[in-house]
Amino acid sequence: MTSRGRGEATRERILAAASTVIRERGLAHTTTKEIARVAGYSEATLYKHFTGKEDLFLAVLRIRLAPFIGLMVQLPEQAGSGTVPARLTELGHQMLRVYEESAQLAMALFAEPVLLDRQRELFRQTGAGPQHANAVLAEYLRRERERGRLAPTADPVALANLFLGACFYRAFLVAFLGPAGEQLLDHDPDRFVGELVAAMPYPSAPPAPGPAERRGGSPAGDPGAEAG
Repeated sequence: MTSRGRGEATRERILAAASTVIRERGLAHTTTKEIARVAGYSEATLYKHFTGKEDLFLAVLRIRLAPFIGLMVQLPEQAGSGTVPARLTELGHQMLRVYEESAQLAMALFAEPVLLDRQRELFRQTGAGPQHANAVLAEYLRRERERGRLAPTADPVALANLFLGACFYRAFLVAFLGPAGEQLLDHDPDRFVGELVAAMPYPSAPPAPGPAERRGGSPAGDPGAEAG
């Protein structure tokens, strides 16, 4: 392994350790010494890669959000492919995972005003921020409505807010209720996402098939194909 490769491996181990320690102890009670111990390195090695626990925290947060960002960036361009129910089902499960994995980190962030301001400034500098998820999903839904795969009366912005808001709130409940959270809620993630997807305003009649469907994409009578 090259020195660069070893450096990346060290960085990844430190980030994994930081994620574990912050999740178990909270940011306020986390120390770089403990993170280094869990990672199997000295504090000196940790400081070669990060300036401190706050820097580590923000790096962990970025890693947690990376899969979600990648998924959302591609979403509008996928309008018209597959079915709307299938696309939203995939998105719903991804959102639950992302929100549940980052819930405790987000709570820690709000408990640290200085760190929160740093993250807000980073969002301003990069043009990023959680609000863009709603805008991206709304754009995807708008394009699907234009293709006749959602009802003409569908409000893309309202639907995006309701869909993501529901996923976020469920993740918050799971985090707040603790290990028994899944059991205390009315239904499991599959049913939860399924109900969200089913509540979307699909057209009363299926839209005209696209080129792929005319070539035999979806079997006749497939409810997913009719809905989406």
